[in-house]
Amino acid sequence: MSTVKYSPFRFGFIAVVLIVLLRIAIGWHFFYEGLHKFDPAEGFSAKGFLGVAKGPTAELYYEMLPDLDGLQRLEIGSVKDDKEKEHKTFIVYEIAWNEFYNRFLKKHALNEKQQKEAANIFNRYLESLRNGATDIEKDVNAFKESKKRYKETKQTLRNDTAFEQKRRWDAMMKYRSEAGTWIDMLDGMSNGLQSDLARLVSPQLAGESGKIITEPERGYLKYFPNPCVQSQMRAMDLAVMYGLSAIGLCMILGICNRLACLGGAIFLVNVILTTYPVPGVYPSLPTAVGNFMFVSKDAIELIAMLFLASIPAGRWAGLDYFLWHYGGKYLVKKFCPLLIECE
Repeated sequence: MSTVKYSPFRFGFIAVVLIVLLRIAIGWHFFYEGLHKFDPAEGFSAKGFLGVAKGPTAELYYEMLPDLDGLQRLEIGSVKDDKEKEHKTFIVYEIAWNEFYNRFLKKHALNEKQQKEAANIFNRYLESLRNGATDIEKDVNAFKESKKRYKETKQTLRNDTAFEQKRRWDAMMKYRSEAGTWIDMLDGMSNGLQSDLARLVSPQLAGESGKIITEPERGYLKYFPNPCVQSQMRAMDLAVMYGLSAIGLCMILGICNRLACLGGAIFLVNVILTTYPVPGVYPSLPTAVGNFMFVSKDAIELIAMLFLASIPAGRWAGLDYFLWHYGGKYLVKKFCPLLIECE
């Protein structure tokens, strides 16, 4: 039976075939996971996954999500209209609406009638935003005070009993749900404004949404603007979607396989830290996907990825064979000869 030599060890033909199948199988898993997330019907967002992180690194993942608790977007302040009359309003939303409205007028050459109608639409939504701020200001302020006390208690309390873990988790979800109700209302108003303005340009654009982005949602993109992506959350979602697809495709084709495996391993480390399959940590993983204690399915796949990264699996029935023999081997020998001894 033919063999493939690797360091002082020898892999038999059957072992090589199985390793190639393992590489392709894991690659297909990553590729399809990434591809599936492009389906608009799925409404994929990494926020749903990172937002329920647990364990010692949970706060780190929460910090990656811009304005997760919605406190910045729910900030209520006062503004004056043209007649110097004061109005309560959601500051960041009014600013975002004005910026979008001005961009809309510059982008589209509206006639006089359309401009008047656009102004009427904008003013109606603006009045509704301000009335909403006036109506729920007391509730929002009470919510913020309660959330502040919760954070202070959480920072000082070091009780990690199962009951206390559950109480803190349920309180966190309750606050997010309450804030989420108001945020959904405000985002719905933003989408309605965008849709009604777009209808003036073309009836086919009615229903257009998602282009009014508030300052807190921009996150780090405030400092690194991107013409294609305006929100930090969307940038993270696209990174996951394209990243998983690219890792999977590279593993299937066996091209840059080691780098792809290391990238996949880093992703899986983050998945494991987020789900944190450790006994006694609330909430426990759902039993529908199995029962775990330290070693989850993701941990097993992580070990497999590290194994594939440690051997030249991409050269076996993969495009890495050509990369290695037509340039790669020479470059490694010239700049890092020690690696040749490991091959």
